[in-house]
Amino acid sequence: MHREIDGYVTEVPYNFAYYPEISPAFLRLAANSRALPFPSSGRLRYLELGYGGGISLNVHAAASPGAYWGTDVNPVHVAGAERLAECAHSGLNVLGVTFEELLTFPDLPQFDVIVALGVWSWVSESNRKAIVELLRKCLVDGGLFCLNSLALPKNAGVVPLQRLLRLHAKIGSGTRNSVAALQSGIHLATSLRDAGSAYFDNAAFSEVLEMVGQASPQNVIHEYMQENWRPELLADTAAKLREASLQFVGSMSPLDQYDDLNFPSNGLQTLSKIDDFWLRETAKEFLRPRKIRCDLFVKSNAYVPGVKPAALDRELSFVLVVPLFHAKSMMTKTPAGEIALSGPAFSEILDLLGSRDYRPKTLGEMIDALAPKDFEERAIFRALMILIDAGIAHPAQATSVAPEKVEACRRLNDEFLRRSLTDDDIVVLASPVTGGGVPVPRIQRIFLWAVRNGANTPNEWAAFVSRAIAIEEATPLAAVRGKAPLEIDLQKEALYFFTCLPVFAALMILPNAPADRATTAG
Repeated sequence: MHREIDGYVTEVPYNFAYYPEISPAFLRLAANSRALPFPSSGRLRYLELGYGGGISLNVHAAASPGAYWGTDVNPVHVAGAERLAECAHSGLNVLGVTFEELLTFPDLPQFDVIVALGVWSWVSESNRKAIVELLRKCLVDGGLFCLNSLALPKNAGVVPLQRLLRLHAKIGSGTRNSVAALQSGIHLATSLRDAGSAYFDNAAFSEVLEMVGQASPQNVIHEYMQENWRPELLADTAAKLREASLQFVGSMSPLDQYDDLNFPSNGLQTLSKIDDFWLRETAKEFLRPRKIRCDLFVKSNAYVPGVKPAALDRELSFVLVVPLFHAKSMMTKTPAGEIALSGPAFSEILDLLGSRDYRPKTLGEMIDALAPKDFEERAIFRALMILIDAGIAHPAQATSVAPEKVEACRRLNDEFLRRSLTDDDIVVLASPVTGGGVPVPRIQRIFLWAVRNGANTPNEWAAFVSRAIAIEEATPLAAVRGKAPLEIDLQKEALYFFTCLPVFAALMILPNAPADRATTAG
């Protein structure tokens, strides 16, 4: 295959996904909910290993105070992340060195937070050892490490297919182009399935092959075509990280703190009979197998996993990221079943979050406001975690918003909004209130760009988008990309966007909006 570093394919760029779980506010929430203090009360020092498209790193550097660093070996990633950092003027330190080179990089600070998404499962053993050494050498005592990795047993059966695709691309495809090699490998695997391969009698493996064939080649190459592709049990990963004095804290998934939301009653009974912590955590992965885990670790020999805080942190702050009427009409799914968000506790919490122009509310404010209704503190917190998991609420920054962060977010969002006119690769905007990214559909991003360019009413927003679509569809680039026409009711979408304006204003991602704009329709 073409352009590899130690078995890692660098020929094609990865996607432009944003990962909210590695934002400082999400990390603070995950730590505090496990009786763990956040490692920094001042200027956070933050490092991302393997930043891919650089969206998460740039959003966090623009939106949240601190010194942000990142490294990636793909030159396309480096160039793209540098361009975004220049747009935001965020002071982000964008590097293009290997993990081993980073160990000897001059003037590298001690970090409060280090994050790594995917790379642990895709890089060689020597690179994994370099990550462990970086954690040992560069993460402060009490510092946090967030690791996203391929999990077992979910991925166990996929290993033969991954090895087939990789082997074919390396020696049997007849091409050095990674995308063409992947497509040739998929064709081989499909031919084997159609010829009666017993491996594909397992519907799950056949579904993986279908997914690989339909997904973006760039994503599949990064997620399946690495020489050192290897899923692991959490217990095995944690054992390696203990070499750097890291202890497992818990999953970054908000729902994973509540076993009753994840397992049926007979599963809960089985888990209750397992005393050993690691055996119980491994058993959970067999009861609820998933492709990817995202876990939090702390550098501390004293921390004991599974600890619950004696008291909740009343200073934790939360904000609604969808219109109130929409949130109250929604259902959310958990592994244990659906939950209506119009029910007790949820309805009252949503009303509070939607009050006072959607401004963020502290946990303490909500506990005090709901005390007359006899809601227990932990029931309120649990409901908030469910709302966060559903993408309806976000943790917000604990401190007041710095003016320079507002400006950095505005500059970065301008670039994201401009790009929305021609593609849908970047699907978030940076909020100095959450300190991270907020998902915003493309049509609403274009409406926001219309606001940025002086449009004031739903009619003007719809006209702006109509012109933008006509221009895009008339370009040769649109035909090359094979984009389908954007078939939507612009007037209807513009009216819904109008209901979102108070939310965008509260999140400080409403560009150039006069004070009365959110109350003027026409």
